[in-house]
Amino acid sequence: MVDWFVSTEQPMTVAVLTAQLRATHAELAKDFRRDSASYLLIHIGDDQEALVLHAGDCLIGRYASASAMSWLVQPHTLANAATPMTIGNLANDVGRHRLTRSFRSREFVEPALCSIVADNATLLVATDGFWAELDAAQQRAFIQRRMAKDTGERDDRSVLQIMRIEGDGLTKVSGTDAPRKIYIKRAPEKEWWNAAKANRK
Repeated sequence: MVDWFVSTEQPMTVAVLTAQLRATHAELAKDFRRDSASYLLIHIGDDQEALVLHAGDCLIGRYASASAMSWLVQPHTLANAATPMTIGNLANDVGRHRLTRSFRSREFVEPALCSIVADNATLLVATDGFWAELDAAQQRAFIQRRMAKDTGERDDRSVLQIMRIEGDGLTKVSGTDAPRKIYIKRAPEKEWWNAAKANRK
């Protein structure tokens, strides 16, 4: 997906991104016959609209250092398959470990999609080891690198922060993984960000 993104000149739309996910799935499925992954793609254009495509238990939310996270999407799990649940309640439900939608080898599953406002607020893209295993204080400590990455029960724990820097047209992207996994693409008179986080199951 990253190789395609940095080389394509196509406008980023739901149809274009979904078609590339489908092509990527066809390429990978034959080599990873029993694997599945959670993912979340966010594409932020030169306006304040951000396009989000996701499947599985990676979440995107807004973050203010003095308050709890405000999650903007629901994960795709057995626990909340019939009725939406608060993230706090979902975190304590064992059914959250069973995914109802993911990037799985057996078949291509269309991602859920939504559009959010990408203003100057900090956005977080997080795996379930972050949103489900840590309380608000622990999440803040983890973001501030005051907590180890590998103290959870069994889920990947990582988070990516995306923020616009007001006034100078710049964007800051930081996360718990190495910077080489983060790609920023700029085009004349436009700036695009694409951050993808896959949680291997």
